[in-house]
Amino acid sequence: MKKIRDAISKVVYGFSYVSMAVCFVMVFVVAIDVILRKVSGQTISIKGSNEFSSYFLIVITMLAIPVMQVKKGHVWVSMFVDMMPKKLRSLWLGIVLFIETIVSAALCYGSVSQAFTLIENGRATDVLNMPWWPFAFVCAFGFLELTVLLLIDTIQSFIDIKNGGQSEEPAAEFML
Repeated sequence: MKKIRDAISKVVYGFSYVSMAVCFVMVFVVAIDVILRKVSGQTISIKGSNEFSSYFLIVITMLAIPVMQVKKGHVWVSMFVDMMPKKLRSLWLGIVLFIETIVSAALCYGSVSQAFTLIENGRATDVLNMPWWPFAFVCAFGFLELTVLLLIDTIQSFIDIKNGGQSEEPAAEFML
């Protein structure tokens, strides 16, 4: 399981660089737009900068969420969870991850379904007339990455129960 997770993690990290590049571009677009509006007294701005920002945030968010799962970014209350026996802790984590896997898979399916609906209806943005469907596919891809990672982590949690407890503690920087 660890080798599969490591291979998927490399893909996730690779696509996270896309989200970083998009974030870099978004900062410049927004900064230039704000400067133009301030200098010109609201008469000059970049046409569609709000749409660009919305789309850029979709890409950034959907490609960055799986990175948090790779880094074992589970948020839980240490005071409560750390008092549990290791087997119970693994069971608790396995149940939570199982539910998250189902939700993520449903969101992936919904994103693909929405993308095809947007293609059929020819939906586009108001100002720039950009199609909506590519961003629905970005969402689907992000949820697909997350679903696969969650599934692997769920299986590992139940393997850990069989082996007597949790194999790895979650990263400390994400604990409450």
